Amino acid sequence: MGVHLPAGRLLAGLAGLLLVAGCGASEPATSEPATPGPGAAAETVTIPAAYGHPEILTDVIWVAAHLNDPSVRIVDARVSLEAALYETGHIPGAVYADVFEDVCCPSTIMSAESFATSMGRLGIGDDTTVVAYDTDGGLWAARLWWALKYYGHDQVKVLDGGLRQWVNAGQPLETAAPEVKPAIFTSKVEARWRAMIDEVRKAISDPALALVDGLPRPSYTGDLVEYARPGHIPTSVSLPFEDTIEGIGKTTLAPDALARVLMRLHLDPGQRVITYCGGGYAGARAAFALYLMGFDNVGLYDGSLAEWTSDPANPMETEP
Repeated sequence: MGVHLPAGRLLAGLAGLLLVAGCGASEPATSEPATPGPGAAAETVTIPAAYGHPEILTDVIWVAAHLNDPSVRIVDARVSLEAALYETGHIPGAVYADVFEDVCCPSTIMSAESFATSMGRLGIGDDTTVVAYDTDGGLWAARLWWALKYYGHDQVKVLDGGLRQWVNAGQPLETAAPEVKPAIFTSKVEARWRAMIDEVRKAISDPALALVDGLPRPSYTGDLVEYARPGHIPTSVSLPFEDTIEGIGKTTLAPDALARVLMRLHLDPGQRVITYCGGGYAGARAAFALYLMGFDNVGLYDGSLAEWTSDPANPMETEP
């Protein structure tokens, strides 16, 4: 049994949990509307003001009602620098997963066999519904969501607003890790969820493909240099993950607002859309937002700029 703590005792500590990282976990920034390049739709299309896949986003009420459901596994996906905070308070029954060690090896996704072992150790089996959360607007939880999707596990949700919303709702926390019975997880690769470098190269000149950069706007323009070369992959449009969330609770934008953001980028739900960032985290959050809005053919370029900029033959662009 874990020690249950009043949520209010942790509000002050949660205020400073935002991690500033190269994959986009920075303070919210207003990005300018992007113009479509050769890899984006030539004309603005209408994006329905409704979530196309609402099942991937859940709320505090649903999670609270399923705390004792043996078919549900809640996963605290806070970044590893925040791992110690798991022991000071987490959602009751939640296990901790380090998205760097339990999902990536060392930066791109684990092999199918290693991932299956990692998930099984967390008590995630083939029939388990997974709910992932963090404190950064889903930045890290979305990485686990994407990895599970890539390995063929559809029953996965992200808690909207994460631990912030749980605490704000006055829900209890506990400090002890739960006892976990290992499960059998079967990895079944769903290739469409992952874009490889050759497809990214093709997207630069293929109007049927669109590229989306999930990094903060200064990185996209080249004003902030975090990788081997500044800027963005040619024809990509800028969708900082901060533009898909709102408020101090860092909840996902309402569908009408999110639709307006995506329409400014001239993205077409019928396109193949490839997201990226620096190492596959903010890019995964962008993929989550797109899929949530009904973009069914979305894939993450897992290697992202860490891989792309390491080869001088791969072009980069900056903005004046």
